[in-house]
Amino acid sequence: VEKQFSAYTDIQKLRMDEYSVSTFNKDKKAIRDEWKIDLECDSKGRYNININFESAFQNDLMNSAIFLSSLNADMLLPEFVLPETRKNTGMEYFHTISSAIEKNLCLKISYFDYVTENENEKLINPYRLKQKDFKWYVLAKDINDGAISFKSYALERIRTIDILGKFKSDLSIDFETPYKDSIGMFTNESPTKVVVEYDHRDGNYLKANPIHHSQKILSQKENRITFEFFIKPNEDFIMELMKRSWSLKVIEPIFLKQKIMNYWKLALERNE
Repeated sequence: VEKQFSAYTDIQKLRMDEYSVSTFNKDKKAIRDEWKIDLECDSKGRYNININFESAFQNDLMNSAIFLSSLNADMLLPEFVLPETRKNTGMEYFHTISSAIEKNLCLKISYFDYVTENENEKLINPYRLKQKDFKWYVLAKDINDGAISFKSYALERIRTIDILGKFKSDLSIDFETPYKDSIGMFTNESPTKVVVEYDHRDGNYLKANPIHHSQKILSQKENRITFEFFIKPNEDFIMELMKRSWSLKVIEPIFLKQKIMNYWKLALERNE
């Protein structure tokens, strides 16, 4: 650690002449408390990071830390690193919404509708921030719609945002269960067993990059690999399946097979 900080000796805020054992222990505790990541000591007194993460977000945080640690003293990327050119969207409102969540502040937002292309005013009580791919969403209670416990709002669709007064937090809202058996942002549909088959190349890709924590291999033949999921077969899951539709075969449930076949049929008609 002292060696890493030696690159910043000319920057007072980043300078660290000594890294004491007590500071190290405090940092270990902070990493464990905030990121749920343990630094494990082996028999030779060397510390390693336990990378068997249960959380995908934990993994993202760790990748970001590794990425940032590769920056040189001039805060430039090493020339051997080619960064992703696609950017996260809606980040200009990230800090405002984060602060509102921490302080229980109601927000008035102007929200763009992709279908009507109109902006609608929404009064929301924000509770959580959730990421999907390169997009961020705020999970919030719509003050004018008491029938639904919470809704998700894409940050890039927010056009204006105003901070209003405080609201009383509703501790009964369950943000975990709706996403337990789904991926992405959609929580509709009921969880069910889904069996799909891909060719050997795409199957190996899914083995290395599981779509969902319930994913398991049913069979592996010379040219085909069959997977089983217990998941909500909603829009986000269907999009994941169709990313490799050139080798996809849906075995069950039948309604999912028919839905995807209809998408293909309409696509063929559009491209004739």
